[in-house]
Amino acid sequence: MEFNKGIRAKLFFFFVIMGAIPFIILIIASALNTISEMEESVRQNNKLRNSIISEHVSALIEVNQHVLRSLSLNPQIINYVQSPTESQRENIAKLLNETNAIFDDENLMALTGADGWQLFRTDGATCVNLKKRQHFQEAMKGRSFVSDIISSMATGKMIIVMEVPVFDSQKKPVGMVQRNFDLTALQDFVEEFDDDETSIIVMDRTGRVIANSDNIVRAGSEYAIDNSYKFILDRIYNSTGVLRVDINEVDCLATYSRNFETGWMIVTIRPYHYIWDQAYDKAVKAVIFGLVMLFVGTLAAYLLSVRISKPIIQMTNAVDEIVSGNTSINKVEVNSDDELGQMAAAFNKIKSDRDAFQLESELDKLTELFNKKTMENLCKMKLKTFNENENANIFMAFYVIDLDHFKEVNDLLGHQFGDKVLVEFAKGLKKIFRPNDCIGRFGGDEFVVIVDSLPNMEVVIRKAEQIKQIAFNLSLEGKSRFVTASIGIAIAPHNGRDYDSLFASADKAVYHVKNSGKNGYYCELFDKQAENED
Repeated sequence: MEFNKGIRAKLFFFFVIMGAIPFIILIIASALNTISEMEESVRQNNKLRNSIISEHVSALIEVNQHVLRSLSLNPQIINYVQSPTESQRENIAKLLNETNAIFDDENLMALTGADGWQLFRTDGATCVNLKKRQHFQEAMKGRSFVSDIISSMATGKMIIVMEVPVFDSQKKPVGMVQRNFDLTALQDFVEEFDDDETSIIVMDRTGRVIANSDNIVRAGSEYAIDNSYKFILDRIYNSTGVLRVDINEVDCLATYSRNFETGWMIVTIRPYHYIWDQAYDKAVKAVIFGLVMLFVGTLAAYLLSVRISKPIIQMTNAVDEIVSGNTSINKVEVNSDDELGQMAAAFNKIKSDRDAFQLESELDKLTELFNKKTMENLCKMKLKTFNENENANIFMAFYVIDLDHFKEVNDLLGHQFGDKVLVEFAKGLKKIFRPNDCIGRFGGDEFVVIVDSLPNMEVVIRKAEQIKQIAFNLSLEGKSRFVTASIGIAIAPHNGRDYDSLFASADKAVYHVKNSGKNGYYCELFDKQAENED
């Protein structure tokens, strides 16, 4: 028997591999330890950055609103807001300008009456009507408020508005004191924390970028929703946390936190390759040491392989272990033309056939989503975990989706085109849900989505709106607007804790949408919440 095909050669390589195991373990353990340490360091560092920026924002809001509250209690301000006269205007101007000088900036302060018209502006510009602005509406409800990004009606610049209501002697809101905040100062503060490894983004409650350390969106310009970061908000279900995300095809670690004063989201992003670089440096040192160990192990393996003459028993035992049903073993990679190679080929064929059969039995052939039976089993598994969870503030959403006008598409454009519509809609569903959410097709034009670990109804509604938009905006072969979606929603535990109850409730909700004109979503819980609010 030739050395390169014989049992002795295989034993030699076997012992070489056994000698390499400590070497590989050393490298892997060193790299994993470095990655773990670096990840934790990145998390802590990013949390610290977020905390500093959040505290800066809170302090900024607190200082401005403290000054505004003091002004709102001034008798001259109260009288002027209720009954403005030209004789009072000079004193009001002096009072506001002197107060504004405290901040040593060029931001606007203004007084507004109960009708929404500004009465005085420190910048001397034309007074405007703010009746439709949210911050004015909040003031008339007697609440202080910090706005999201808005466009100044007088200057067109993008600003944040802080307001405090002015009350009369009966504690009734009769106007407001406001101060605009130029975004440049916050942009400059965020850029101080920038370095080559991180990016810091501050977004308001609507997902618009307020400040960006990489200066992708400059302060003072018209802010559009930045799609580079908006998708992060779609995956944020809590106030703080860490996400592993791809940004512009770069693997990144994103640490996010919410400022409770404003509701703004602060996100610090660090590309993952910086962590891997550290792991690589440590692995190189481990490789040098391991190569010495590997050389000694290889020499010992050769000597042992020469002395052992019956290795076939050990190889047969290994193959028996595979054939006996150990399904955790991956494909056997043996590039040889002897008995062992034949055994490996037989095993790989059995495993491949089994895996293909199992995958086919779980997936819908057209859309590659889970089929009805698999979705039912997955839902029951998730419900079992959900019912064992004692957290009363976490719930689970069950969506049943029926495509409207799909029969007309099949009749007019053909079944092949209809199949393409189903496939495209399935792709859209996969994009907007998390990997651990379950998406399935029940047959025809009916789909089901199961989402668990939800903290509030806002996420449920946002996802339903996204599903509706996917169907409405479908475009194929130059054609569009041919289907819409009727979406029924059931919530566990409100609509039940078992599969049949949730499916029945969601299915009933679908018919409610169908009977109400289609192209929408409905959940019985929405009506109950509205009744409670009334």
